[in-house]
Amino acid sequence: MPLTSRLRVRDVMSQKVSTLHASEALPLEGLLKKFRHVRHLPVIGANSRLVGMVTRMDVLEEALLLGRERWVRVRDLLSCPVVSISENESLPEAARAMRKAQVHSLPVVDASKRMVGILTDGDLLAAMAGEHLSAPGDPWELPVDMLMTHEPFALGPDATLEEAAGVLIDADVRHLPVVDDDERLVGILSERDLRERLGGSAREWPRAARQALEVRLGEAMTPDPLALRSGASVAQALEIFTDERVGAIPVVDEDERLLGILSYIDLLRWLRERQGEAREREGGPPPPSQ
Repeated sequence: MPLTSRLRVRDVMSQKVSTLHASEALPLEGLLKKFRHVRHLPVIGANSRLVGMVTRMDVLEEALLLGRERWVRVRDLLSCPVVSISENESLPEAARAMRKAQVHSLPVVDASKRMVGILTDGDLLAAMAGEHLSAPGDPWELPVDMLMTHEPFALGPDATLEEAAGVLIDADVRHLPVVDDDERLVGILSERDLRERLGGSAREWPRAARQALEVRLGEAMTPDPLALRSGASVAQALEIFTDERVGAIPVVDEDERLLGILSYIDLLRWLRERQGEAREREGGPPPPSQ
């Protein structure tokens, strides 16, 4: 039986979790500091029970609306209902839930709905890496070309952040490769890069947002990003995801021309499919469809 089938969420989750309390009132700038390295923060209520989530975008929208410093109540920013996972759930089921909700993390709760930890995409990918190291085999040598998104959306370095934001929103993607006139990869722009361009104090955000829309991708992108060559294995991709904590990896040919992009969601989908195939071989029921 694969390692990821034996492990439970409680075995790989992070127990040290930053949270907000629904009754808290915080200044916007203080709240923003809590989101420097995370996209979501769980919100707990009485008896540490999970009641919702607040996202960095929730705080961003509030600051843009106000245009000045102000104290806000956490409960006013609350996103409900929140997708959570039981500490006793299997990792394949956690991967399915994360992929279906298109999120990078899931709050983990016990039988009483008290929050006991958080499971990230990095935790799942690290567990997959553990399976690879303990039982390497042919499936891990599958070329990334079989999993990646072919001919992804891309823009040139002279495109503006306004154009990039439109592509990210309309295409519902989080990473946008940047290519030159010969389709060679020169950079990548992430959803996080866009948010960082709206940095500064809350009172500066409306002006910063307007100015940021005019910035060229050549100034805002991550230049010379980590990339995989066509034909690279899933095992190689997994090492990059777990070691570098990136959300997506461009795939290029021998001339550095963009061919596709591989995301952590693609790997989670592949993990899910592998678990389904393993169950069928063992004569068990297939995993529930999403």
